[in-house]
Amino acid sequence: MSQPSDHTDKPSDNINAPLPRKSRSDALEWAKRYTSTMAHYAEVTVADGPGPFTDFEACVGKNDEVADDGRFSLTYTVYAHLPREQHIAAVRKLRAALKGHGVDVSDYTEEAEAHKVTLYGKHSAEKFLIIADTVKPPDTLRLSVSTSCFLPPDAKQQQF
Repeated sequence: MSQPSDHTDKPSDNINAPLPRKSRSDALEWAKRYTSTMAHYAEVTVADGPGPFTDFEACVGKNDEVADDGRFSLTYTVYAHLPREQHIAAVRKLRAALKGHGVDVSDYTEEAEAHKVTLYGKHSAEKFLIIADTVKPPDTLRLSVSTSCFLPPDAKQQQF
């Protein structure tokens, strides 16, 4: 699986530490590829609707600071339609693949009788989050990725 940034240093406590740089279009292309890979590992097909959903947001710092230098994070979500009885098996396949790609599964729950599953994961080195879970409407599996904070390539990073 490709990674969302070229920045792999450990996080710094320095509020003005350099942010990884990526354009919105590059971040979106990465998110599309990553959710497609998630679907491949789960052996599901991404549906034409609902979504996909793209949500760019301003980054908020540890002390609630918000810069005006263009920094952003991205959450990208797609959905697959498959019988609810197949959700647990699909997410189990995804979970096994993610572990081999540096994703730490922080929460995983199965509700066998209800045929529901929830997986939350984080790639510590690349600082992105994933979700795979059973959602409404019935027979819908959500696959979502959220990036860390990026600064556009040509932007000057605001200092605090």
